Amino acid sequence: MSTPDNMKERNIGILCYFKPSAGLTLLREQILGKERFDKAFKTYISRWAFKHPTPDDFFRTIENVSGENLNWFWRGWFYNNWKLDQAVTRVKYVKDDPKQGALITVENLEKMAMPCILEIKMAGGKIDRVKLPVEIWERNTKWTFLYPSTEEIASVTSDPDFVFPDSNSDNDVWRR
Repeated sequence: MSTPDNMKERNIGILCYFKPSAGLTLLREQILGKERFDKAFKTYISRWAFKHPTPDDFFRTIENVSGENLNWFWRGWFYNNWKLDQAVTRVKYVKDDPKQGALITVENLEKMAMPCILEIKMAGGKIDRVKLPVEIWERNTKWTFLYPSTEEIASVTSDPDFVFPDSNSDNDVWRR
């Protein structure tokens, strides 16, 4: 949220153009979805055209039109320089029987919060996707959920499409 005259000159391009652009892409493609983001963005443009909006005016308009509280996103992406590091830390079968389901644990090891997308590959080749909302991190840094497996799980991968800025990809995959 610094103005360019308070930045080192070599960082201005990244901080003023690349990072905001990447943040808006995340917001559109992964968090709000194209339809809600586009509607909110167009509303912002029509409300604030030829005026002098502040970043807070942008944030409030996007939240107001999308109907979603995005304080966690603004705080992590724009107000602070927090990192994201989500990890798949454990897979345990209910009663040690894969047919009764699996308890999958993910952790948020840094301060930035984002939704969690998991790709679960079964031993038989079936692949499933699970998307966990960002709200799981409101009061927790660790989240365990029951996945209705019917066979052994071969692997669980966090962010399989590399759409989030995870700072440590070494802990993104759990393998049997």
